[in-house]
Amino acid sequence: MTPVTLALALVLILDLDLVVSSRAAPACSARGDVVVWGGTVCGLTASIAAARQNASVLWLVNGTRLGGMTSGGLGGRDGGQAILGKGLAAEVWGPLGAAFEPKVAEARMWQLVEKYNASTGGGIALRTSTGWPVSVGTEVPTEDGPRRLVSVTTMSGITGCGRVFIDCSYEGDLVRLSGTSYAVGRESVSEFNENMAGQGGPPFSGPFEKPDWFAASVSPWVDETNTTLLPTVLEVYNETAGVADDWVMSYCFRICLTTNKSNSVPLPVPEGYQRADMELVAREIRAATRRGFKLTLETMFLVKALPNNKIDLNSGSWNDTGRSGGYFPFSTDLPFAQHDWPLGDPADRTRVYEVHKWWNQALLHYLATDAEVQSLQPGLVHSVSSYGLCADEYLDTNNWTPALYVRESIRLRGAVVMTQHETCTPCHQPRSVGLSDWGVDIHTVKRVAYRGPETGHDWRVVNVGGRDTMRTQYAQCRKQLIQIPYDALIPRADDTSNLLVPVCASFTHVAYSAFRLEPQYAIFGQSAGVAAVLALASEGERASVSVQAVNVTQLQEILVAQGMRIRL
Repeated sequence: MTPVTLALALVLILDLDLVVSSRAAPACSARGDVVVWGGTVCGLTASIAAARQNASVLWLVNGTRLGGMTSGGLGGRDGGQAILGKGLAAEVWGPLGAAFEPKVAEARMWQLVEKYNASTGGGIALRTSTGWPVSVGTEVPTEDGPRRLVSVTTMSGITGCGRVFIDCSYEGDLVRLSGTSYAVGRESVSEFNENMAGQGGPPFSGPFEKPDWFAASVSPWVDETNTTLLPTVLEVYNETAGVADDWVMSYCFRICLTTNKSNSVPLPVPEGYQRADMELVAREIRAATRRGFKLTLETMFLVKALPNNKIDLNSGSWNDTGRSGGYFPFSTDLPFAQHDWPLGDPADRTRVYEVHKWWNQALLHYLATDAEVQSLQPGLVHSVSSYGLCADEYLDTNNWTPALYVRESIRLRGAVVMTQHETCTPCHQPRSVGLSDWGVDIHTVKRVAYRGPETGHDWRVVNVGGRDTMRTQYAQCRKQLIQIPYDALIPRADDTSNLLVPVCASFTHVAYSAFRLEPQYAIFGQSAGVAAVLALASEGERASVSVQAVNVTQLQEILVAQGMRIRL
């Protein structure tokens, strides 16, 4: 068994008999008027927003950390993204500044939630280390009515019951496990008439497409027999441009590193590491050297400076000029390993997590220590080897970034579906409950081998599926403010009546890429938290709570009074 196979096979010992489908609710072990699932920054703002409206909140968190990617590696606001208004998002991010240490971000999360912690008389009952949700209890109050959630049971055995549920997870598990309508992967071009939708395809170019070609001299094959693909090359290209599939964009780790030797832990060597697993990177480095490029950590990746000699290391992509700024085709993104996460059970997700961790650690170890790289690019080895993991970060995970950057999972198919058209041509949304501030930014979906007219019929390696309207300056779509209507956060009226979904909201694959950032999640967590309490208050003579019956005008008035900006 090769080291790659070993890495792919790594799983935690889990109870694989766990039920992962809707079922009747078991006995409740915890309750809240509002049940919030997910330890993300959205979970934080949703919980606080509901508690401030005097609701009792049960907040269920998978691990021990609060904040998700905000405290799990992000290190700041990407692209100088603005924090709009003076709502909870500003309370979270304002004191942190544009760049911050992960431990400082997590401390800010705890500082905010402690004021409302039920253990000190507040309205939020916080339960951490719950593990993933394994079942959701639902019922249908009337014969022809919509379903409603009544409970969620986690791997740790907690069964949380409530009247309104908010799914603030990156995965959308309450949506999926409850039977609420959702989509996963790329829609076809024809489904919503989106020219950026669907699979990529020859000639892999256009005003918005972002293919990352490896050098022409880099073969995808292990040897000249062309029978075995190199590690991380998924397959020989077999897509049809514009067709739908179930693939989402690639994931990575946002790795916190430091040059401060007194606060540094050596970069780990992953178990089973073999230099042969890095052959694709080696070939690209040889090609870059022949072309005269001087490689460093900063020219191969996106590097964000953080306080106290730390950095946030992010994925980059090649732009064929060798300029600095994070452009290299093999980065922390791993566009072959993310596929099984969105619909995966706990064992699947553990395997996906460990594969990403193994490859990220192997890549850094290779760049910092390899003798051939030292001979070809001594500056690169010096650059990477000067960094180590931060001894004062992530103490419970051996200083390794705990949060896998799940950029996209399933997406609600809600009362309204936001598409490329609303993203690229922002229009007035009379039911807006917040603003999104980004452009279409889809990371590579797959890494494939390709031979065709575009390559002179020679074999090439190419990362496909990326879309980017911000760096390419696509005239029809750019980074801009977009009003998000309340209806994109809720299921259809005939679907599920008491579920709000402010992270895996109702967007197409293309449109979601302009929504999928942490400040947005904080903003719409607040919107969902307030809406949940309004749904409780408006129950009246109804048989059950209905998020679809919320008075949106009243919701907007409350959000504006709380400092949120909801209009362009």
